[in-house]
Amino acid sequence: MPESSFPRAEILAAVPTLFDERGELDLAANIRLYRALGDRVDGLFVAGTTGEFPALDHGERIALARAAVDTAGANRVVFHVGAASTRDSVRLTEDALALGVRRLATLTPYYLPVNLGAVERHFAAITTAAGDAHVYGYLFPERTGVVVGPADYARLSETTGLAGAKLSGSAADRFSDFRRALPQHVRLWSGADTALAGVVRAGGTGIVSGLSAAFPEPFAALADAVADGDADAERAAQARADAVLAALGGTPEGIKNALRQQEIGADTMRMPAPLTGPGTDAAIARLVAAERP
Repeated sequence: MPESSFPRAEILAAVPTLFDERGELDLAANIRLYRALGDRVDGLFVAGTTGEFPALDHGERIALARAAVDTAGANRVVFHVGAASTRDSVRLTEDALALGVRRLATLTPYYLPVNLGAVERHFAAITTAAGDAHVYGYLFPERTGVVVGPADYARLSETTGLAGAKLSGSAADRFSDFRRALPQHVRLWSGADTALAGVVRAGGTGIVSGLSAAFPEPFAALADAVADGDADAERAAQARADAVLAALGGTPEGIKNALRQQEIGADTMRMPAPLTGPGTDAAIARLVAAERP
């Protein structure tokens, strides 16, 4: 007998930004990736951490937003407008809205130390600029140095109109605490790709998954199995998802390596990153062969 079923998780593929061998934006390769993902995921999370957003200029980010909207449709795109300055985040928001984007995500401020009041003003400026578009906060303490706890985020959501949150790093480790602190209409995604089953059972919306940008099927199968209450299918899909994490390491460079081996763009990183070695290359090659349709 199937176990109790849950709503199907929304899988947002946190797509890397693909560059050519010189490190220039390869818009055609990015469009190939968006098309390849198609309906294999539920949407695209564009220009986030996996997308190396700090290394992109304003025009490049908007070009990626335009390509994603044209390829996937506005309702299937979550465009990240996070920036070190509120001014830049607001400009990205306004330009994205002009393209038809209706779902936005924004990292907390970063680099300079901030208090909760500064975070609130930053988020409020973005939600005001966004109007009736949905804005999701993005908490990643290890990358920003900014810690916002569940109770504080619940207050920020109420005062600024944030419609949800993506939780990564140590914030994702407290997923259940955030879910309990927030009203049910506030949607929550985890950046911990392989934790999909626990996220759904804790009342979450789904995952923002860099790994699914290279290998969407294991995560789609896992979402289906949890929704169906099929314990055997869930165990099999979880093993596949775990194998993806083990091979790629959950890093942008690993994800790009896997895409290159699937002939989708180069694996050039614009931001400094460790080089993948022969062992990683071989492990990814085996996974590409195993997951080939």
